[in-house]
Amino acid sequence: MEETTEPSELMAQLSASPLAPGEVSDSLRPRIDELDLWRNVEELREHGATVVTDAVPHDLLDELRAFIHEEVKRLGTDEHTGTGAGHAQGVAECATLLGNPVVDRVVALPKMQAMWEFNVGMGFRAGTMAGTILKQSEPGGEFMGNRLHADHAWLPQPWPEHICVSTVCLPCEGMTEEEGATRFIPGSHLHRRMMTAEETAEGNTVPFVVPKGGFAIWNGSTWHETGVRTVPGVRTVLHASCQRLYTQPIEDYTHLLRDEAYMAAASEAIRGLVGADLLFGSKSPQGVAPDPDKTLKTLLMSQQ
Repeated sequence: MEETTEPSELMAQLSASPLAPGEVSDSLRPRIDELDLWRNVEELREHGATVVTDAVPHDLLDELRAFIHEEVKRLGTDEHTGTGAGHAQGVAECATLLGNPVVDRVVALPKMQAMWEFNVGMGFRAGTMAGTILKQSEPGGEFMGNRLHADHAWLPQPWPEHICVSTVCLPCEGMTEEEGATRFIPGSHLHRRMMTAEETAEGNTVPFVVPKGGFAIWNGSTWHETGVRTVPGVRTVLHASCQRLYTQPIEDYTHLLRDEAYMAAASEAIRGLVGADLLFGSKSPQGVAPDPDKTLKTLLMSQQ
């Protein structure tokens, strides 16, 4: 019989130096050093959001842009809201994109993976992976996009100090204020609640100015909204959210777990995004309880 962890040993591991909100784990620290992300860590702590630069090769972004436009056209969602997670009401959208080779390469990149782990801990899961195309707004026309909101909206208030959801906004062309940059209220994450009508009306948002190759990332308590594009052209964005491992993903990627060829070729980063080594949806050899090895691994990862 294989050796198992005694209950007392497990409890000792779970209670030993749990990671406080906003701390960087010992296992993540070397990657933050190597990728020079400490400024971004501090901005996430202070402002609830940051812009990471030099994260995605430009040729890969061009491939991603082409894929999003092709997918939107295929779905016929170029003139109305897509059927996905509703990231941009009234904006062309395609969703459930994990599993596409281009998207998989993008979300597995080191800086994106490191920032997600800082925000939502080890063992984070893919929540939503959607593409949107924001067009130029007509003068005096209807607002295109999501009004001020926070991604923790479905959690009870006050929201937990440990972040449960973290969203990357990756503009394929880069984005400025005039080009429809997503906007946020710095420090709003510290309230750990929804904004009031008065706070919404104040409109104290600032734009994420992101050069091509960079991405914006915020946590689930940060108040943000879609920007308005006032210049010709379109803004093509990958909205990629990840969730702390104890929360349930919005999009169902279990079909990828059942695809043996896909999983055999999947990188460690993609295996993590679909939860291949976690207890959720797993079964013991008897086919009843969750796999005990995956259960233990999940418990330990939840503290990091």
